[in-house]
Amino acid sequence: MKWVILTLVVLIIIPVTFHIGQLLWGIALLFFSFWITMLVDCLQKNETDFPAKGKNEKLIWSIVLIFLNIVGAFLYFVLVFTKYNEVTDL
Repeated sequence: MKWVILTLVVLIIIPVTFHIGQLLWGIALLFFSFWITMLVDCLQKNETDFPAKGKNEKLIWSIVLIFLNIVGAFLYFVLVFTKYNEVTDL
């Protein structure tokens, strides 16, 4: 019975875990590309394009994106990226 369980582990659980690992790498790649897109967008914007229009707004958002990674990218997307696109669509 021990050999049957070991065989099931080797033949079923290890390949399934490998596929889940590949899925997680794909999700990580999507998050990384989203983060890079938001960082590039932040660095390409002018100081006047940010909603708060502060003196150091671009620097602050760049630091937030670099140090908070994906959380900072989602914050930037919600607070800056969508607001700027709403204004430019009018």
